[in-house]
Amino acid sequence: MEKLIGRLDLYERVLKNPGAEFRRLLKTEPYIFTTGVYTPLQAKLAQIAGLKAVYISGYSCSVGYLGAADLNILTLEEYIWIARHIANAVTIPVVADAESGFGSLFNAMRAVKEFWRAGVAAIHVEDQVFPKRCGHLAGKQVMPLDDAVAMFKAIDRVRRNIDPDFFIIARTDAIGASNVELEKQIDEAIKRAKAYINAGADMVWAEFTRPDDIDAITKFAEGVRKEFPDVPLAFNYSSSFRWHKAKIPVRFKWLAELGYKYIFITLGALHAETYAVYNFVKDLATRQEEALWELQKLKEGHPTESHHKLGDFDYFKELEVTFYPWAKIKYERGAGYGSERDKADERVI
Repeated sequence: MEKLIGRLDLYERVLKNPGAEFRRLLKTEPYIFTTGVYTPLQAKLAQIAGLKAVYISGYSCSVGYLGAADLNILTLEEYIWIARHIANAVTIPVVADAESGFGSLFNAMRAVKEFWRAGVAAIHVEDQVFPKRCGHLAGKQVMPLDDAVAMFKAIDRVRRNIDPDFFIIARTDAIGASNVELEKQIDEAIKRAKAYINAGADMVWAEFTRPDDIDAITKFAEGVRKEFPDVPLAFNYSSSFRWHKAKIPVRFKWLAELGYKYIFITLGALHAETYAVYNFVKDLATRQEEALWELQKLKEGHPTESHHKLGDFDYFKELEVTFYPWAKIKYERGAGYGSERDKADERVI
């Protein structure tokens, strides 16, 4: 941890071709797994912890920034602002939620260019009618297949013109859609996935309705890869499901063997964060300052103990002294974290 924090030099380095790096990982790793995030710090922690890619979760962004469910309330401009800051905070590929294209076919085409400019490696676009909703909320509907195919063709056209390495993931919400007959949903999902591959998608993803629907998970993978054996699949290890209560445990490795090469826990960071923050503020409301004392005891020696180190202050200090030799005196005479005078004081973190 110490070797990474403060030495990543994220402020001087960028991932020059994130799309190409994501493609390389898909070819060289048995599978890529990660979590959804909605802040730069969460993404940075994911990289420090060893994850090789990170996912910007639409639901996490909606709850995290608006306190609202994922009902297509966030705009494209807001997503781009979030994506740009997250991509700037890490040097691993970032995959971003691009909803259902934010409106018409033209909006979807614009979204490709804007997300690419933001520095992400890939986006996923779903075939829900606009406005869309989380794939695990009741009431979702899919757009006509011909319209969805046209959208993905247009998206592919923009991608090929700006950067052929930019990665496109097509998601179908046919399973669970209110405008697709129940007994036809899995077959419709397979049909749509294959049509989106033909339209230019690099990877396809189907939303499932239960955590242990082994038949649907298997049938979708086999149905798509029978015709497209080299096309990787994405799997949403959704936080909407209680996986620990599933009748049949679903392991990442098993999913990868079926062809699901990109697996992500959509709201993992959000759930971890809300659990920890709520526990702290509830304790604060009850025990006042003692809540902070207890938190600091819990974090003593933990990689996230010092917010100064998380913010790479030592790196900035080194830069400042390197470029402004006179700045050294500030650290010799000043008080606080980073001062030469206080660096041995265990009370200062």
